[in-house]
Amino acid sequence: MTESKADTSRKRILDAATEIAIEQGPKVLTLDNVAKQCGMSKGGVMHHFKNKDALLAGMVESMIGMMKTELCEVEKAHADALPVTNLLRTRQRAHEKLAVHQAKILLVAAVENSSLLAPMLEMMQSKREEIEQRDAVAESTLLWLAADGLSFQELMDISPFTAEERIALRGKLIDKAIALEEARNENQD
Repeated sequence: MTESKADTSRKRILDAATEIAIEQGPKVLTLDNVAKQCGMSKGGVMHHFKNKDALLAGMVESMIGMMKTELCEVEKAHADALPVTNLLRTRQRAHEKLAVHQAKILLVAAVENSSLLAPMLEMMQSKREEIEQRDAVAESTLLWLAADGLSFQELMDISPFTAEERIALRGKLIDKAIALEEARNENQD
């Protein structure tokens, strides 16, 4: 399926905005600077995003779309897994495919207008509901929070662990989730 010209332009704008936000910070993220970065007029940018909040919302939406795509792929491959196991596997894949700096988009949006994170909150609430509908709720929640803490440290550049150690820790969290699944399956037999 080919992208339309509008989709291509929108992606170019979002890529330019992401680059500016990450490399230069949220204060430099203006429609004028995005237009310069992607080689468009400000009017061209405004055709897709009427203001900075709309642009940030588009950036958050794009990131959530990437995360949902990863989660769907993991869920297809591991249909019988506990929701937390697939969430942790998705987190691991996301760290392998998406640069951590892309997650900083959430920080930029939070600084600019925290209401822009509402779609992310909805996604997280949905995951919580999935976890709460299955076995091992407390253990699953702890594993999820541990993974979030590890990611948050990395995002804020305050992790005391090396990249290799973080990968190993994520792997151990997945192993713990798989052990929960195996225990659940043994109890059902």
